[in-house]
Amino acid sequence: MSSNSADNPARAKGDVGYGKPPVEHRFPPGRSGNPGGRPKGAKGRRATAKRVLMEKHRADPAGTGKPKQYTAIELILILLKQLAASGDQRAFKAFTDLERRFGPVDTDGRKIGYLVVPEELTREEWEAKYSPKDGPFHDEDDIE
Repeated sequence: MSSNSADNPARAKGDVGYGKPPVEHRFPPGRSGNPGGRPKGAKGRRATAKRVLMEKHRADPAGTGKPKQYTAIELILILLKQLAASGDQRAFKAFTDLERRFGPVDTDGRKIGYLVVPEELTREEWEAKYSPKDGPFHDEDDIE
């Protein structure tokens, strides 16, 4: 045993033991014991579904000859709508269930609303109804 310690300077210094392997078995300076790093965890179903459904694809579902970029979920919904419109009962049920669950499908992105005007007022009636009650009085000459 003493001959081994004389041959190996690391063992002679007492650097070998628990947590201190012999020098010839240590990692060289600048190199990690785990060069690949810690393995990433498994992807969940939600993350996988989101990644797949949000992928962009070029398609022309309307047949205009000008392909546009759509996400996979948009293409699925467009196809489902077309199948429902062509008379497929299962597609119609699935489409109406989705519409009930997530609201009506707004394809062009415009907000549509209505302006309801209950009555037409003369200038004097409008000023009497909507002018500030406690504010200063303005003459008609001041306005024009």
